Amino acid sequence: MRVTNSMMVRNMLDHLQNNLGDLNNLNEQLSSGKLFQMPSDAPIKVADSMNYKAQLNRNNQFQRNLDQAENWLNTTESALKSGTKVIQRARELTIYAANDSMTSDDRKMVAKEMKELRDELIDISNAKLGDSYIFSGQKTKEKPFEVINGGIGNYVQYQGDKNGVKRRLNENVEMQVNLDGDEVFKKEIEALNKIYDDLDSGKSGEEIGDNLNAMDTAINNYAELRSEVGGKLQRTGNIINRLEANEVHLRDLKSKNEDADLAEVITELKMEETVYRASLASGSRIMQQSLVDFIR
Repeated sequence: MRVTNSMMVRNMLDHLQNNLGDLNNLNEQLSSGKLFQMPSDAPIKVADSMNYKAQLNRNNQFQRNLDQAENWLNTTESALKSGTKVIQRARELTIYAANDSMTSDDRKMVAKEMKELRDELIDISNAKLGDSYIFSGQKTKEKPFEVINGGIGNYVQYQGDKNGVKRRLNENVEMQVNLDGDEVFKKEIEALNKIYDDLDSGKSGEEIGDNLNAMDTAINNYAELRSEVGGKLQRTGNIINRLEANEVHLRDLKSKNEDADLAEVITELKMEETVYRASLASGSRIMQQSLVDFIR
């Protein structure tokens, strides 16, 4: 094959363009720290990075759900703890007022504190997380109880519903984070109201003492509920630890897939610069020879 000057010049320009393109790619990797800038640069790596990003987004959503679940459960635990203290105090007052040495006037004085305890328990049942009432089921904008004062056993009416509030904690776990406010507080509020009514209406010590079983039942019930909530908090903590570990793993995979090894890039860049300078030097000689041939 006959090689002409124009062929040599064209080949030289093609090589220069390729070398310049390689040099540009390495400069972009060095400045951005990434192996690719456009999907067309590395389609498979881009697809892998998109998959890692989607997994990270799901992982972050689960972490947000877990934060919400933990906040809800901690608020519930705090309410149950406060409710337990109220009922324990009511029990102490019941024992005190059941003493036969107490006069009717003495019991009326105790009734005042019992009334405050009843109202405090109603207030505890209205616990909120942000703008949401946590004991109203899915009717989170409604207060759990309305005072209707319809007599013994019908002092308050539940305003919420029986539906569970659930959070997706990972691919396989969905947890109900709320307790049924009607089951947690209704009987206890009514029990305190009955003791208050017995004290205020002058019932005997024996009749007042009959309320102790309701107090003991309430205290045991709250202890069981706190144990249930504590177990859920333990589980959410374990899941959070796994999600955090998974996030570190996914970020490491994503980094290895798309982040440039700067030391390696710098080495390659120096080599490409050397090759490019050599191409320029070789090209300049070809151009000089071609110009001389043209003059001749």
